[in-house]
Amino acid sequence: MKAERNRWRKFLHLPAGERMILLEAVVLQMGIWLLLKLVPYKMLPRLFSDTDFKESSPETEKLKLIKNAVQRSSGVIRLHNRCLVSSLTARCMLRRRNIPSKISLGVARGSGGKIRAHAWIIAGNFEVVEQMGDYTVLHVF
Repeated sequence: MKAERNRWRKFLHLPAGERMILLEAVVLQMGIWLLLKLVPYKMLPRLFSDTDFKESSPETEKLKLIKNAVQRSSGVIRLHNRCLVSSLTARCMLRRRNIPSKISLGVARGSGGKIRAHAWIIAGNFEVVEQMGDYTVLHVF
């Protein structure tokens, strides 16, 4: 209960702009999580593609705000496929601001030979959702 109050207190003390972008990220993550329950994975590239991706240098401050909002919202909502939901959320937020990006889906062998999957997103040279490891890229959209 006390942790819940602290979370609300921190949220209320954020600047108004950060509060709004965090709310946007929370709502998008919940919607995308639900969408992933209803739509087959093979349709994701078609629904979330960004054909306008080009190497560019978007405003780093905007990207940092989006990255922080996505990270915070994924900490608030405990979801399965967190990296995929976060990457798709970031894509929606970036697209809304006309910032081109690319999502990568990859796999790597973990300890004990177990295969791990991961999704990450890059806008310009900035990792909004980080790759965090050496993954073999299977698909980029």
